[in-house]
Amino acid sequence: QKHVESLGVPIKEYVLVEKLEDLGSVKRLTLDDGTQIEAKAVILATGSKSKKLDVPGEDAFYGRGVTYCAICDGPLFQDRKVIVAGGGNSAIEAAVDLAKIAEHVTVIHRSQLRADQIVIDQLNKFDNVTVLLETQILEVQGERMVKGVRALDKKSNQEIFVEANGVFIEIGYTPNSEWLKGTVALNERGEVTVNNHGETSVAGIFAAGDLTQVPYKQVVVAVGEGAKAALSANDYINRLA
Repeated sequence: QKHVESLGVPIKEYVLVEKLEDLGSVKRLTLDDGTQIEAKAVILATGSKSKKLDVPGEDAFYGRGVTYCAICDGPLFQDRKVIVAGGGNSAIEAAVDLAKIAEHVTVIHRSQLRADQIVIDQLNKFDNVTVLLETQILEVQGERMVKGVRALDKKSNQEIFVEANGVFIEIGYTPNSEWLKGTVALNERGEVTVNNHGETSVAGIFAAGDLTQVPYKQVVVAVGEGAKAALSANDYINRLA
């Protein structure tokens, strides 16, 4: 932020972009305070948000045992008991990574696993992993830190308590792209589709980071993609001139 301010770039805080219009050589953004801004080029970088379980204790223990990124926070739980919530590839891959360092990993999923069989086979190689299917997490419990989850075993209709120091919620991400429908091309997951230069389906509109289909939702990847989008936007403006 200090770097941007040092270059004299204005920053508008506490506003949302409600609409983006392609007017050919000019793009118009309408903000929720009624302001309209016109520019030759626009870079979209609104990111994504982790899908949540929406259960009691999830928000209260975020950062105190609840996390949404195993590859980011996994090392903090070395030799400890952890839970992975989810049944897709991201969840099972997270469980594989955690099984290498954690004392024990419990995978909890409300239905059957949806991950590819090759990933499931990798998980089955570890003897410190328990998989609870047809089991729904009802609450994250603890005191100052997470102590475990209260869950419903739907097969027996009985509640159980699963002890853990960490809960990794790996049920996917939702890109912040609702406001872009009909403006630029989105894929089936709602991600903005870009090419290797960060260009969207509309000339003069670029995108970078977790909003796009580029794999690996990591800060270092997003920063690199942002640099590419900025350079591409600069080239685009120079060609207009």
